[in-house]
Amino acid sequence: MRNTFVSCAAERDTGGVFSFRAVYDGYRACRRRKRGTANAQRYERRLLDHLVDTAEALQRRDYAPSRSLCFVARQPKAREIHAADFSDRVVHHVLVPRLEALFEPVFIDDLYSNRKGKGTHAAVERLGAFMRSVSDNGKRPAWFLQLDVRNFFNRIDQALLFRLVNRRLKKAVDGALIDAAEARDLSWLTHLLLKQDFKHETLYRCTPQELDRVPPYKRLTEAPPGKGLPIGNLTSQFYANVYLNELDQFVKHGLKCRHYLRYVDDFVLVHESPAQLHDWERRIEAFLAERLMLELKPDRRLRPVTDGSDFLGYIVRPRYRLVRRRVVGNLRERLAPFERVAVTATSLRLQAAARDRLRAVLASYLGHFAHADAHRLVRRLFAVRPWLGVLFDWVAGALGPRWQPPSVTSLRSQVAYFRQAFEPALVLVQLGNRVAAFEADLRQALAVAPWLERWSQMRAETRHGLGEGRSWPLSHLKGLGQSLRRAGQPYCFIAEEGWLPGGMKRRVLRYLFVGPNAPLLLGPAGPGGAVGAPSSTP
Repeated sequence: MRNTFVSCAAERDTGGVFSFRAVYDGYRACRRRKRGTANAQRYERRLLDHLVDTAEALQRRDYAPSRSLCFVARQPKAREIHAADFSDRVVHHVLVPRLEALFEPVFIDDLYSNRKGKGTHAAVERLGAFMRSVSDNGKRPAWFLQLDVRNFFNRIDQALLFRLVNRRLKKAVDGALIDAAEARDLSWLTHLLLKQDFKHETLYRCTPQELDRVPPYKRLTEAPPGKGLPIGNLTSQFYANVYLNELDQFVKHGLKCRHYLRYVDDFVLVHESPAQLHDWERRIEAFLAERLMLELKPDRRLRPVTDGSDFLGYIVRPRYRLVRRRVVGNLRERLAPFERVAVTATSLRLQAAARDRLRAVLASYLGHFAHADAHRLVRRLFAVRPWLGVLFDWVAGALGPRWQPPSVTSLRSQVAYFRQAFEPALVLVQLGNRVAAFEADLRQALAVAPWLERWSQMRAETRHGLGEGRSWPLSHLKGLGQSLRRAGQPYCFIAEEGWLPGGMKRRVLRYLFVGPNAPLLLGPAGPGGAVGAPSSTP
């Protein structure tokens, strides 16, 4: 398909920075992990038309951005997020890589936000290395100064940012890195996107009550004229690095600070002298005010490295790092809704959508924990919420679901897996519009409730490798389950859910009843947390 699109438009492609090929490559980058969204699918229904129209509009310079969607994110703090239309994000992916290629050689190595090969985990690892280096592995005192820019994105001066981009473009032309025509095109598009009117060209996907959670000074629509960038756009992430590159150069070359790193507007300096750090703080504050029209947040931290730096979700110390308490608290909040709806002391109910959301959330947080010394934290998490251990295996840093077999060869292998995984629960398995029990499960059920043999519409079932069984209409499952629970019989219901490669039915745990005499699925505090749990653990 790629070659077809490129060939179809080749005759109309005028080349240059806004060529059809550039727009198509921008589309391919934009669609990554987004193809399932409604916005992307609408774009793809007339893909070739959209790509040609975008390329021609850019070449004629009559492209105009569409209205963005604004919603409110509540974690870690309430803030506006502006989501550009898919067609505009394609244009962003045309512009930003061209500018990145020009700015990457001048960015400092210890800038970790929104750059390939960098990121939060590399940043916290580097900070720990700085602490070890300055303290000589703990043999001498060392201090860190952690600073943050106040209301950064809403205070960026668009005119100054535009001058910084143009200055780099001029140097690139002088150095024969790009030609003058490309520089003019990049400058024009940068100016166009910076001047987008978000006050009058924004659709709100949030309620007035949700918007009220965002303080007025943090709203882009309340920013002074000529100030502010929308949080959420690819261009804004890149422009943030361009704007604060001036600070990076000042700290590295003006202050001669060797141990300095930055992630967006959060930056840390490490030195053996607290007096030197205090002097640097004063000079940085003056530089930001005079050159970038920014100011620091009042909560500045100048402390020994042994106290640990609260940085990017971790408490970073020279020899180890811990998970930040707020991150653990956020995980508690994310688990609580599932726990309230799906978990009781004796039962566990799994719906596919809620189960998959839970898995994604837990995998994300445990992936974050894996970069810290969090072994006891994870053990405590599973001990306080025993139902997590019922649903997941956490082995060697990998989260594996226990609600489905890792491999399947037959119905027999599926039943065998669930018998072993949820012993001593008897296994009720869906077979089309019937629910069946086989061999040991059937004998156990009949021993507890012999009347099951006389249940209405019961019939014999035989499956290869499972021997004799009985089945009942699936519509009778509710009554069957009530009878088993009254008898105190642990059981699990295994439901059909789609198909496996090769055409076999996929079967998953849908409901588990552990019985009144089994270990509780909830911790000692019931839904919401543990009694006596430390504040730094879930």
